[in-house]
Amino acid sequence: MNKRIREKVLYVLAWIIMVCAGILIQTEETDRLWQLIYRGIYDSTSGAKTGSGYDNGGITCGMGKGMREGRNNENADIEGYVDYWESQVRKVCDDGIRSAGRSKNNESNKSNKSNESDEGKCDGKDSSADVASSDKQDANVGITEDNTKEKPVSTVSAMADISSSYIDMDSDTLLSYCYNATYPKCVKSEELDAENLLSKDMSLDMSTGGYKVLIYHTHSSEAYADSVEGDAEDTVMGLGQQLADILTDTYGIPVYHDTTEYDMMTGTLDRNASYDYSREGVSAILAEHPEIEVMIDLHRDGVPDDTHLVTEVNGEPTAQIMLINGMCRDEEGNDVDYWSNDNKVDNMALALQTYLAGRGNYGDLMRKIYISTSRYNMDLMPRAMLAEIGAQTNTIQEARNAMEPFAAMLAKVLLE
Repeated sequence: MNKRIREKVLYVLAWIIMVCAGILIQTEETDRLWQLIYRGIYDSTSGAKTGSGYDNGGITCGMGKGMREGRNNENADIEGYVDYWESQVRKVCDDGIRSAGRSKNNESNKSNKSNESDEGKCDGKDSSADVASSDKQDANVGITEDNTKEKPVSTVSAMADISSSYIDMDSDTLLSYCYNATYPKCVKSEELDAENLLSKDMSLDMSTGGYKVLIYHTHSSEAYADSVEGDAEDTVMGLGQQLADILTDTYGIPVYHDTTEYDMMTGTLDRNASYDYSREGVSAILAEHPEIEVMIDLHRDGVPDDTHLVTEVNGEPTAQIMLINGMCRDEEGNDVDYWSNDNKVDNMALALQTYLAGRGNYGDLMRKIYISTSRYNMDLMPRAMLAEIGAQTNTIQEARNAMEPFAAMLAKVLLE
């Protein structure tokens, strides 16, 4: 068999494998198959499991229906392995379908330009949801003809969705897989209802016009290992502007970026009172712009000096991201009189959906969601978020590299 024939055979076999994988995913038979493959690779020779081929940074977040009963360490590794590779197969299959659909539509448009309504169909399937989402963006932002490309919608649609692997989890399993709770009693089991959290509609109403997302910084002066002192571009403030630009320019989501230095209101650094100052400032902005539906308080974390929160995304070193939920309870789970948050479950839904969008597409870019006893002004809006981009040990470029994927996962949740 000559080289050309061998290459052709390998090519055909590769596509057969991909098609079979796609069928298995759609029929939800992947769990048993991956479990057999995993055990065959890692258990057959030495009898000792050496770990999966996917390093999830110590956080295993993925569970198929057939694997939920046995929750020992072996199954935890298998589930992380399944979660990652299933998302990759889904992405390849989705990309192929969309590519084929675009080619088919291009040929059709060449022969009959009046048939523009056929755009967005893939192999005969009508992607009316994508078209409707695109229409809502166009009506809101005043997009010109040059900007009516389907880039925002197609980018979001191409992203993997792994939420179905989590929706049937009980509260204890969801907590252990997706959350980091120093005081686990401060979150109630009824609040960790996976089906409720993942079924909540977090999408924006793009038909009303005006700003849709508010980005602000309670700790505006938080900087990075190599930040130039006094240069706001090298702080979380600069990251906020970068995130705002990407959400607006790439995804058509109008953003209000509040650049008030809430931790410097007295002229010197004061982070004890900064949440009081930001509460006052954000409340005024929301009163002036009632069309805003999402607020994001962008921070960076503080960690021991020998900790480096970095992973690789698209070949670039990228600061890891952590979302926070404030439960307004003490360490024993008792409600705190001077704090309250009627929006905490909606806050949790936004965080969990964003976390899974990140895990499904960028792996360990996402750290587990941190459950805190505090409030963080998240009571001001149902869709309120606090995000930590890396830490003081990251470089500013590592933090900047996180903004593209962070914007993508936000867009997936807010536009679908």
